[in-house]
Amino acid sequence: MLTAALAITGTCTSFAQKALWENFLPDLKWDVGVNYGASVITTPQGVDNNYTGSRTHPVPDFSVCVQYAISPNWHLMFDLGSRRWESSGTWQQPYTFGTSLKAQDVNFLIGKPAITESFKLNYAIPFYSGFKSTNRANLTFGIELGLVQTVNDGSVHYSNYNALPDSNYKYVSSFHYGFGIGYTLGAQIGYTYYFLPRWGVSAEIAARYVDVGADVPDGINYRHNISRYHMMYFPETVGVRYRFR
Repeated sequence: MLTAALAITGTCTSFAQKALWENFLPDLKWDVGVNYGASVITTPQGVDNNYTGSRTHPVPDFSVCVQYAISPNWHLMFDLGSRRWESSGTWQQPYTFGTSLKAQDVNFLIGKPAITESFKLNYAIPFYSGFKSTNRANLTFGIELGLVQTVNDGSVHYSNYNALPDSNYKYVSSFHYGFGIGYTLGAQIGYTYYFLPRWGVSAEIAARYVDVGADVPDGINYRHNISRYHMMYFPETVGVRYRFR
């Protein structure tokens, strides 16, 4: 009887362990989220240096995402993001009435907004609860590939010089790129912590490369080629996640 009891106990223990390990994968495999933070860009390359600017600054970065856990270690995500891309620089003004006019700042609007539609493939290092029954957190490393569209009107805006020797002189104060479309690729590192079985918070830093073909704007008596440019941008965001079956 002792032998039979031990056999039954061993079978039950084995079954329980098997059931536990079968449930090791969380059944909440879908995940939706909203992310908000800031990003900065490098100045565009591949076009005339006069139309790239030399200074950039952080801008708000917003995205929504849907993720599917293929396995505990591999996650596939679709991300739809939006932000404003712009730079600024200084243009030397012409020689007027025997005097050289002072250089003036000009704003280069690259995308308002710049919209990305991308897929991310992440390798996840999962962290579980004490009994290994609940996935409590994920540290992820991954790559990204997708499309980018820049919404812009290709216009040129002027301002009055308002100073001697020619206060009526108008100079270009804002230069807008045209509508553009291209691709984006990059890499990211993220961390998600689920403070409840379904609700979590996340943080991510990333580096993205974009290559865009844009319309050539008119109105400034030039024919410089703005048809294609490339640059980097670096989003840093935090977010809220909700997961479900």
